[in-house]
Amino acid sequence: MKVLLDTNVVLDYLGANQGFTEEAEDVFDLASKRKDIKFVSSSAITDIIYVLKRAVKDTELVKNKYESFRKKISILAVTEKDIDTAFSRDWKDFEDAVQYTVAENNGVDCIITRNKKDFEEDKIPCYSPTEFIKKYSE
Repeated sequence: MKVLLDTNVVLDYLGANQGFTEEAEDVFDLASKRKDIKFVSSSAITDIIYVLKRAVKDTELVKNKYESFRKKISILAVTEKDIDTAFSRDWKDFEDAVQYTVAENNGVDCIITRNKKDFEEDKIPCYSPTEFIKKYSE
């Protein structure tokens, strides 16, 4: 299964959001056991590094965290078409529209996010980390 990890789940996993790290680690562990392919969009990577540097305040630690994380995921390109399609969707949150469009154009099976309400279409199922763990660990 192809899984797109939303920016907030990745930041949780990398320790930028206190209180959510363990659940995000459980998502990664479960997806790895199931041999799911974990994706992050290229546009999310820039946001992730920016927020992580502000949260951690240690460039070397951020570099190490990213290098370790990068071995566990694949990065999906964001194309000109993705941006135009996301813009035409006219969602409240443009970044989420981009994430959804990239997922849609790359045959992703589901999106894992803590902000399900921000994904305004439902052709691709969105799960919270808790829902993903419950649904797929059974």
